[in-house]
Amino acid sequence: MRLFLPDDNGGLLPISYFHALARLGEEALVLIEPSRPFVSLGYFDSGDAVDREYCRAHDIPVMRRETGGGMVLLGPGQIFYTLVVKRPHAPIPNIVQDAYRHLSQAPVCVYSRLGIRTRLRPINDIVTAAGRKITGQGAGDINGHFCFVGSILLDFDCDLMHHIVRLPDQRLKETLRATLSSGMTSVLRETGRRPSADTVKQYLIEAFAPLVGGLETTVLPEHLLDAAHAVAGTLVASVDDDDTSPPRTLFKIQEGLYLCQRIIGTPHGPVAVSVTIRDDIVIAVHATSHPDGDASPGLIHWIGQPFAAGALPLDDAAKRLQITPAALAVALFGAPPSAHVPAGVTEKLEPGTEGTHILRKP
Repeated sequence: MRLFLPDDNGGLLPISYFHALARLGEEALVLIEPSRPFVSLGYFDSGDAVDREYCRAHDIPVMRRETGGGMVLLGPGQIFYTLVVKRPHAPIPNIVQDAYRHLSQAPVCVYSRLGIRTRLRPINDIVTAAGRKITGQGAGDINGHFCFVGSILLDFDCDLMHHIVRLPDQRLKETLRATLSSGMTSVLRETGRRPSADTVKQYLIEAFAPLVGGLETTVLPEHLLDAAHAVAGTLVASVDDDDTSPPRTLFKIQEGLYLCQRIIGTPHGPVAVSVTIRDDIVIAVHATSHPDGDASPGLIHWIGQPFAAGALPLDDAAKRLQITPAALAVALFGAPPSAHVPAGVTEKLEPGTEGTHILRKP
């Protein structure tokens, strides 16, 4: 299989190459580090989680890729690996879950060589031994070609990420920043070192070669570069630039870890509530802007409980907020307590953040 190491990494080209390859009906592995940050939406994302005003003011492009997954911030410090193969392609399995397991051996091997023990958390996250996300991956079918994408995270700008996320209330920003910081990590954070991009690319080449049947370094042809430039324009054009939709309130940080943020109406005014959920269990809560100060004590009984209507003990929190338990359940889940709605099914999950929490499970 051909291996491309493009010199041109400007604009949206780092993510446009694999789209161009698939549309042209060609196979290759592309390794590249972006020269500037940009926001990439998953194929089914509405884009309502992006703070478009901030992105426009700071010249951060927003595009939509043709693979799954949620919104991600991409940019310098991330070494992309984007693989495009025709189906079927031995030795890569045809079943997506099996393909993830097979191809994820490459980033796990690279991290091991960098001194970090990692594993695949199904279906598509690479996490450290401590459970922090260090790589998110995606896959999809474009023009009959299987596309597998991910990146080695040498460094990550959590501060920029928390700025580009659109929240229901700006007072929740700090919670978002802290949740991101505790749920995500990078090579620099884990080891105190940032290896060169060339070193990481060489490790990726050696790790991917046996998984795809061998690699041959090839000069990027002009027709592919031209096609990638053309594709970049279509990826930007596919994003709906409407800021009128309500902001997303449930954010995915990694597989099994979510941040739910709601604005709850009370007789004394709105209260901003943040709930951190790991494997459907509440591990932290924080409420602000209550007239009597911090409203979090009324939520303490949620710690350790399943995040679902009918499962959380709502009485104490409702009394503190001076609303009925049923009204609180509807505000949180869009359903009364009797509905027993499992976590994450009332709305589409979105990549998000982590935060400084007043209450935390020991």
